[in-house]
Amino acid sequence: MTNKEKYQRTFSVLHAPELDLEDNTMEKRKRIHISKMTAFLAAAVMMVGAGTAVYAADVGGIQRKVQIWLHGDQTDAVLEIRQEDNITQYDLTYKDENGEEHEMQGGGVAFDAFGNEIPLTEEEIMDQLTDEADVEYKDDGTVWVYYKDQKIEITDDFDEDGFCFVTLKNGEREEYMTIKYQDGYGLSTTDYPDKKEFE
Repeated sequence: MTNKEKYQRTFSVLHAPELDLEDNTMEKRKRIHISKMTAFLAAAVMMVGAGTAVYAADVGGIQRKVQIWLHGDQTDAVLEIRQEDNITQYDLTYKDENGEEHEMQGGGVAFDAFGNEIPLTEEEIMDQLTDEADVEYKDDGTVWVYYKDQKIEITDDFDEDGFCFVTLKNGEREEYMTIKYQDGYGLSTTDYPDKKEFE
């Protein structure tokens, strides 16, 4: 038997399936239609996503209503947090008892175990705002310390070097504050910050 005969015998058993070209064309049309629809939906999602990103960029960051302690009173405020150059920054807007609007700004970074700067989280910003003490020098000459719900007048408590030492209550824990008249303050959970730190 020749090779030609072997091929004929082998392939004579195989039959090509009958194809309905019209049905096959319809399947292709459906697939193409679905592919075009998928592409259209993907483009629409991208456009909506881009619009949202632009909107978020215009707003500037995360904005939320919060309650914080200001001058010994719980106060409603609007807090906006944003990232700039790997630094977390915030703007805090609130109204005083006279309805006058005020704005505070702040921010910073934290350091990881390797000394690398990392942006503060929203939680760390809130902790900073809720655990922060404030010293106010009023127009009438009095000096006040505010910490959470505490209001303490310290006008006559400064020593001859212009320092005052105040113990604050934070639940069961005490915090120690050293204030230099008109020149800042330090706060610690272990002991009064040393006067030398203010030089």
